[in-house]
Amino acid sequence: MINYIEKNLFQGVCNSNEFKGWLLSRRWFGDKSSLFNLDFTINIGYFEIIAERILLTVIEIKTSDYSKAYFLPLIHYEKIEEILEPSEKTREVIIRLTENTFSKKIALSIEKDHKVITLNLLEAEFCLFFWKKMLFDTNISEQFPSMNLELSLYTKQFEDEDNMKKVQNLIEAGLYPERYEFSTSLLGKGNTTNTLFLLNITKKKFPKELPISYVLKSYKDYTVNIEPSTLFNLVKNKFPNAPKIYGTIKVNNKESIGIIESVPNIANFGDILWNELNVMIKNVFKDINRDFSHLNESSNVSKIIKEYCGETIKVSSEIGEYIKNLHKSLVLPDKNEFSIELVDSSIYLKSYTDKLNSMISKLQGHMTQQPESAFFNLPKISSILIDIKDIIERYRSEFEKPKIEIQPVHQDLHLEQILYTKIGNQYNFYFIDFEGDPMLPLEEKQEKFPVEKDLASLLRALSYIKFNTLLKFIEDKIVRKDKYEVPEEILYNLFFRRAARPINKVLDEILHMLNAWESKLIGKILKNLNMSYVLITYFYIQRALHELTYELLYRPNKIIVPVLGLKEIVEKE
Repeated sequence: MINYIEKNLFQGVCNSNEFKGWLLSRRWFGDKSSLFNLDFTINIGYFEIIAERILLTVIEIKTSDYSKAYFLPLIHYEKIEEILEPSEKTREVIIRLTENTFSKKIALSIEKDHKVITLNLLEAEFCLFFWKKMLFDTNISEQFPSMNLELSLYTKQFEDEDNMKKVQNLIEAGLYPERYEFSTSLLGKGNTTNTLFLLNITKKKFPKELPISYVLKSYKDYTVNIEPSTLFNLVKNKFPNAPKIYGTIKVNNKESIGIIESVPNIANFGDILWNELNVMIKNVFKDINRDFSHLNESSNVSKIIKEYCGETIKVSSEIGEYIKNLHKSLVLPDKNEFSIELVDSSIYLKSYTDKLNSMISKLQGHMTQQPESAFFNLPKISSILIDIKDIIERYRSEFEKPKIEIQPVHQDLHLEQILYTKIGNQYNFYFIDFEGDPMLPLEEKQEKFPVEKDLASLLRALSYIKFNTLLKFIEDKIVRKDKYEVPEEILYNLFFRRAARPINKVLDEILHMLNAWESKLIGKILKNLNMSYVLITYFYIQRALHELTYELLYRPNKIIVPVLGLKEIVEKE
């Protein structure tokens, strides 16, 4: 039946409301709030059929004032068993594939005969069939040039035997796929700009050997991608704490698939902080009615934090040096686009102030378009944005240094972007995901920034953990099950409504401890980094505004977290 699916038919299917609704359900499909009414057109920018089942496509989403392209490979099947490898024929895999399938009945005229068929289109990356055909089928890869596709595997960049072996393993598996067993598994919970899978390759001749693993990354935003070049630079500078890039597939000269090193890891940096903090809060405040007056002594609070959060304090003390080395390794002095620059501080901060004020104005405009009864239209929240504008302007006018140093940075350095391993008592950290700030357009992602931008992202992550820990405690211990109470509203009352504050004072004690925890970690992370407080605050505000924009669009009930982050900035001033 795939023979009857051509570009025009596919474009017609894409412009059905059923398909548009399915797209909106994809986590990587952005701008859900502005496109929720389905009033947009889908054009097909690229269309090729591979291996009689794979529809390799680029779709373009268009409205009168909006345009965005996505890389969207799909697999057509009649019965799902047709595309499964033996290792995939499990209930769990079949359910996952079915959940990521779009189905629609369509009418076809085939040689004067009218037929109604069910068109099943699966997001191709979820199926091993797609990866085997794209990476390890020479009959297909030989046709790539005629389809404006380019598969590149890199060996020359590596000097160490281990990484050369991994690339050569990919090449050999492509030449002799019958000698290997392949398997894939989904990584993460689904990302907003890409999909990630772990590929394991094992030689059939040596089934007991450990497989060689790779991360397969499908870049859903179809645009110029800064991650491959960034990873190349880190390899050139022999930076050991980031994954190596082994290959890419370009679609019309844009990197759409990355083959990346699978770095060893136990979990991410945030897991350490989140787990220890929640155990501390749960144990210390087990009985919410007890007397907590002893916590008025800062020494007692500090002692409890040291007792429960020892690993958190240790990794926070160490991560700053890793970040410093990362920033050094992102620089290539002999290449202008990757070198360090000194810029006029007054011009730079004026430009950045204008950007932040524009963000605030857009947020205010979005809020006023919503019903007056909406939570985020409360006057006390609106006043925070006004105060933030004043703080930004004061920081700009009082900044004393004539020059600001800018360079390539990570741009999106939150806690889940840092993986760790541990041998004995020794931690080692790996930085991942160098696609740039997902809230910035491409031209801004390609810019340079002060290194304070990365530290501000990290500090915002601490704030998120702090307030989400408090929300979890409220949900578990404070919300009365026999009444309709919302944790976010109780948290709002704690900060904004004195008359409606919770009667139980335990939340004040918890907040005091959480603030002490956050302050201790900030001190540990920033120690010996010689950072500008003003610049960190600038980028901290920008990050919080981005988060507020995201929460308004996707999770309106969670806007309290970035709002409180901004409120804390106002109160410090």
